Amino acid sequence: MKDKLIKSFKDKRILLVGDAILDVYIYGVAAGQGLGTSVPRIEEKKVETSFGGNGLIAKNLLELGGKVFFITVVGDDEDARYYDNLTHSRLKKYFIVDKTRPTIVKRRIFTGDVRTLHLNKVDHRDIDPSIERKVIKNIDSLINKVDAIVAMDPQHGLLTKKVINHLKKISKEKNIPLYIDTQISHRPSNHHFYKGAHTMFLNEGEAKAVYPKFNSLKAGGSLEAIKKKLDLKNVIVKLGDHGSIALINNKFIKTPAIHVEAVDPCGAGDAFMSAFSLGDLDFPEETLYIANAWAALSATIPGTTPPKMINLKKLLRD
Repeated sequence: MKDKLIKSFKDKRILLVGDAILDVYIYGVAAGQGLGTSVPRIEEKKVETSFGGNGLIAKNLLELGGKVFFITVVGDDEDARYYDNLTHSRLKKYFIVDKTRPTIVKRRIFTGDVRTLHLNKVDHRDIDPSIERKVIKNIDSLINKVDAIVAMDPQHGLLTKKVINHLKKISKEKNIPLYIDTQISHRPSNHHFYKGAHTMFLNEGEAKAVYPKFNSLKAGGSLEAIKKKLDLKNVIVKLGDHGSIALINNKFIKTPAIHVEAVDPCGAGDAFMSAFSLGDLDFPEETLYIANAWAALSATIPGTTPPKMINLKKLLRD
């Protein structure tokens, strides 16, 4: 069944809505201190730029075989030009230019193997109403072409309350699943904005933000509480190297982790969501197993580069 599910990925059409982020990794070596100062001097040796945020979701979906209609907002700046490199025969980009805000860039500076600095260029304000209307117009123009809606919300301003409410409304009207993953790294939980969504993904910290009594050892009751509080159809909690727990179609499912030689968990949650959204809710155990496997493979790669489909097939065979 897993092989059949993977083959079905190529027929899935996904509407992807959310902030795109450029991840820049700068690697250098220590070279003493600046002349006359106590500031460390680092000599740059290598720079790697990759697509993060919903750009990473898009890369995962495409590698798995899906067709992606990607709606996002970028600035009118040089960093936005990098998205010219985001191309694929199964990708359609609907990028709206907002001259009032920068393209989101997150830089990570390493000295040797040690991460020494985070440098972010981001405007956390909500997009203004004129941009908001363009986002909603694109959603309406594409909704009849897709099988599912995916929105990963890093809370950088694109997914406003109005856009969120529109996604929920059109998901129900068209009977198309809406898959949501919203982060709380720099802002408090906004999970209540997504009340009534189809399926929500959370990590353990986010689950506790929604339901403070969350306990993975009492998973069934905790998931029921989150589902009821947020009026969700399905809820999934990712537990890292402990796999995942889920309440799907009112059925509790615990999926073990796939054991690999992990080197970097960054992006594993995005990989999990991408694989699950291409799956089949009529076969939730198999879909969850594949999502866990894809997330595990993601953790074997430094940075935010998606794994390869050929390696997923090999892992499932093994």
